[in-house]
Order: sequence, then structure tokens, then C-alpha cells
Amino acid sequence: MVDNVNSYQANVQTEGPQDFNDKHGFDMIAGVELTFAKLQNNLAAENRDYARSFIDEIKAKQANQKELSDLVAALRSTIDGKTNYDDKVIIDADLADKINEWASSGKFFISSGEVIKASVDACILSLQNIQEIIAADVHRDMCYVQDFLYKVSSYSQGAISAISKHGDTPAPVSGG
Repeated sequence: MVDNVNSYQANVQTEGPQDFNDKHGFDMIAGVELTFAKLQNNLAAENRDYARSFIDEIKAKQANQKELSDLVAALRSTIDGKTNYDDKVIIDADLADKINEWASSGKFFISSGEVIKASVDACILSLQNIQEIIAADVHRDMCYVQDFLYKVSSYSQGAISAISKHGDTPAPVSGG
């Protein structure tokens, strides 16, 4: 068996370079390499677009986090100096409307006008819980972005490698 393998290798080496040209004289290997490079480039572009869309989503979620943070700060300013749960505070109608937009799930609600500190504390806690959920979503999305950018790098390297190999392939010799 070993003799057959060695015999085959010797035949391949002595036959000289194999002809990989098609009937029109074009280098088929180079065509495959360029096609592979184009595929790698397309995959890189597709993953770059995916990453970009996740980055846009992250920006929107971070804007939501900022809005929630501002609402929490506004609520805290209304209870500043209040120590008892049944102390009365005044909630502005605009602030209540903005908060209640986030409370659309029905889990909490705050009314404008005079409310007790305990209601404000509960509302702050609910808004902070929403912030934590958004933060977890942002973290997950950032992991996706990292994955997509890794793929972009990998596919780009594949394209560069294929193009480099194409450049190393000798041009067809015209028999004239």
C-alpha cells in the first residue's frame, strides 16, 4: 500500500504542473478564488449591516434608559426630605403622564396631584426595574454586535486571503 502511495506521488510530481484552465484558457482556480472572495465580502457586508442595526437598537434603548433615569430623578426630588410613607407629595401632571407611558403594562400607575410617598417609592422601584430589563437587553445586544463584528473580521480576512491567493496564481500562458 505504501508503495502505491509513493508511486502515485512520484507520478504527480513528474507529470509537471496540471492544467487548471478551462476550454477558453481562463484559470478556473482563480475564478473560484475570486468567487470565494466575493462571497466572503458579501457575508462581511451582511454581518456589518446586522451589527449596525443592533447598534441603532442599542442607541434607542440607551435613550430610553436616560429618559427613565430622568423620571426617577424627578420623582426623587418630589420626595426629598419626606421620611414617612404616608407623607403627601405633589406630582406634576406632565411628570405623571410621562411615567404612565412607561406603565402601560398596567403594573403601576401614578396620578397627578397629591399622592403619598409610598406610591412614589413604588413607582421609582418599578421604573428602576424597567431600566434593569433594558440594561440586560443592551448587554445582550452588545454581545450580538461583538459576534457580528468578529464575523465581519473573519470574512474580510477570508476575502483578503482568497484575493492574495489569486494574485499568486500564475496567469495562463498563451500558446502562440
